[in-house]
Amino acid sequence: MPKVSIVVVNYNYSKYLDERIQSFLNQTYLDFELLIIDNGSTDKSVEIIEKYRKDPRVSVRYYSENEPPFKRWNDGVDSTQGEYVMIAASDDSCDPRLLEKLVEKLDNHPSVGFAYAQSWEIDDQGKRLYLSKDLTDSLNPDLWATDFVANGQEMCHYMLFLNIIRFSGLARRSAFVKAGGFDTRLSYEADWLLWSKILTISDIAYVAEPLIFGRMHMNSFGKAVKKILVLEGRLVVIRYLLSNVKPPEHFWETVYKPIIGYWVRLVFSEKIPISINLRIYCLLKEINPHVNYLLVINFLEILKRKIGLLYNSFFQKKIKLLLK
Repeated sequence: MPKVSIVVVNYNYSKYLDERIQSFLNQTYLDFELLIIDNGSTDKSVEIIEKYRKDPRVSVRYYSENEPPFKRWNDGVDSTQGEYVMIAASDDSCDPRLLEKLVEKLDNHPSVGFAYAQSWEIDDQGKRLYLSKDLTDSLNPDLWATDFVANGQEMCHYMLFLNIIRFSGLARRSAFVKAGGFDTRLSYEADWLLWSKILTISDIAYVAEPLIFGRMHMNSFGKAVKKILVLEGRLVVIRYLLSNVKPPEHFWETVYKPIIGYWVRLVFSEKIPISINLRIYCLLKEINPHVNYLLVINFLEILKRKIGLLYNSFFQKKIKLLLK
C-alpha cells in the first residue's frame, strides 16, 4: 500500500494537465499513488490523461457529467489507500521535493494532521505573481518566514482573517476523515472550512520554501452569484471557527463589519436571488445577533450616496438647460 495518495480532479484544463501530472510523477519521494479524476471534460483532457495510464503509480477515473469538485475529491480519497492524502487541482504545479518535505513533517510530528508549503501564485501563463507569504505578512510578518510546527487551535485565529493554506497540502488521512471531508453543500470555500476543521483537532506544519505553484485565473471572480456564494462560504467558515475559538478583538472591525458593507453593496448593485441573500443574513445573525444595527447603518450610507448622486445629476441637468 502506498504511503501517500494524491487525488487530482480535472475539468477542461487540458492545457495544464501535462505539467500537473508530470510535477507529481517527477517527485523525489516515490511511495505514492496518483488518482486522476476527469470530471466530464469536453476538451482534450482525456487524450492527455490516457498517455499516463501505463504508469503503475497512476489510476484514472472518468465521469461523463461535471459534478462539484469537492464531491469528486471526497470520492477520490475514499477510493485510495494512503496514510497521507493530497488534494490537487489540475491547473496547478509543484516542486519535485514537495512530497518529500511534507511527508517528513508528518512522519516526525505525530500530532500534526496537516502539512503545507509556501506557494507562488502564478497567472494563466505561469508567470510568478506573488508569494503566499506576501498575504500572511499582514497577520504576522515573522511567523511564515521559517518552517514551523504550531498548535492547530492557535492557528485557527489566523484562519478567521484569511485562508492561510492557499493551495492544499498533505493531510493525515485520519484527520481528513475525522474532520468529515469536504462539505459538498458549499459551492466555494469548502477547502477553507475543511482545513479549519482539521486545525481544531490537530496541529499544523509549514515549510517556508515555496514548493507549490497555484494558478490564479484573472477572470475567475466576475459573476455576482459567484461573489455571493464565495461570501456565503466564508461566513460558514467564520461561524464554525467562532464556535471553537475566541476571536481577537480587532476581528469585528477588520473582518465582520467590512463583510457586512460588502454584502450590502452587492445587494444594491447586483441581481442576487432572494434565497441566497436570506442565507447570508441568517449566517450574519448567527455570528452576531446585533447585526441589524450594522445593516441599517450600511443601508443608510448607501442610500445617502445614491440620493447625493441623483441630486447632483438633477442640478447638473438644470444648469445645462439654463446655459443653453
